[in-house]
Amino acid sequence: MNFKKLAAVLCPVFAVVTAVLTVLSVLNFTKEPDTQIQIDEKAAEFVMNAETVTDSLSQTLASVVSNDMKAQQSFPEGIREELKQAYSINNNLVGWLSIPGTEMDTAVLQGDDNNYYLKRDFYERYTSETTNTNYGNLYLDYRCSDTDLSKNMVIHGHTTGKSDGIPKQSFRSLYDYRDMNHFIKNPIIRYSTLYKEYTFKICAVFLSSTQTKDDNGYFFNYIYPDMSEGNMVGYIEQVKQRMLYDTGVSLEPTDKIITLSTCIYDYGKSVDTRLVVVGRLLHEGESESIDASLVKDNPGYRRPQVWYNRNGQTNPYKNAEKWQPSAN
Repeated sequence: MNFKKLAAVLCPVFAVVTAVLTVLSVLNFTKEPDTQIQIDEKAAEFVMNAETVTDSLSQTLASVVSNDMKAQQSFPEGIREELKQAYSINNNLVGWLSIPGTEMDTAVLQGDDNNYYLKRDFYERYTSETTNTNYGNLYLDYRCSDTDLSKNMVIHGHTTGKSDGIPKQSFRSLYDYRDMNHFIKNPIIRYSTLYKEYTFKICAVFLSSTQTKDDNGYFFNYIYPDMSEGNMVGYIEQVKQRMLYDTGVSLEPTDKIITLSTCIYDYGKSVDTRLVVVGRLLHEGESESIDASLVKDNPGYRRPQVWYNRNGQTNPYKNAEKWQPSAN
């Protein structure tokens, strides 16, 4: 607490109280009736004015205390100035995500597991209690670094309809990336840790089922944060098999990536599926724009086995290698 500021506020308050007590003491020693009435009226007026002044000073005192508390807020050393306000509200803030050209521009939190913010908002309230939906808040995978970039920065989030009025806290914007033209116009992801902003260029958009029962006992574990460069080779092959279209943007084992993952039901309500948008860190000197001539549709992209069964088709990937992530 700043005691000099506090003293400056309290001294006038004491002065007002002293003045009131003086008037009242005069009233007690007055004997003349007419004079007594006049003093009563003046005393009442003086007390009323004193109360007004005291209320004003009380508000000033509250402001001083509030500002002093804000000044004493502890921030991580080197935190970006524009993130301080959000961090002061929720210390689980680890970053900020935006996609230029879309409505995506929001805080990213991180819990001790991948469940805490699944249904809680930025203020840690269950969203079902405030909006009747379970949209939660975007959150960084608990295994990812909260200070620097992991090899694979995985951000999870729900999807809600635009009519819900809460698009910025969800991954509704990702749905548009099923359209190649939308990708061409909006190929950049910006992610800021508490200390630095990074630019990623979208290199892949794909669908992936999450249950082994739906795809010949296999789940593509694309949310592994710390793959080695050697292990990335198999990861890249799995991504290429599933891409809805070829983006024309290279992806190498040495690249760091960001993975945005949300629910989707393109294979039906019974197949738990994720829509995944992957960006790789922009190379030094690389343009942020896309060469549209390199963007090609991929009609034969890999689907889960249940899709081929349903459509009476042979799965060309049925006997493909079942890649597993590792840090070695």
